[in-house]
Amino acid sequence: MDNNNLFAKEHFIDEKTVRRIREDNEYHISLITIMRICEAKNLKLSEFFKMVGI
Repeated sequence: MDNNNLFAKEHFIDEKTVRRIREDNEYHISLITIMRICEAKNLKLSEFFKMVGI
């Protein structure tokens, strides 16, 4: 299992989405995707946005 596939499974998102996030600088991540990643990491959305400087 490659890194993209593993990350996708662990964070409840599609592997294709992981590739887009990592490879496409123009890709806009949906709020649903961010919420799924946060849920998997047991992280509040407010904490996530603080981490990324928003």
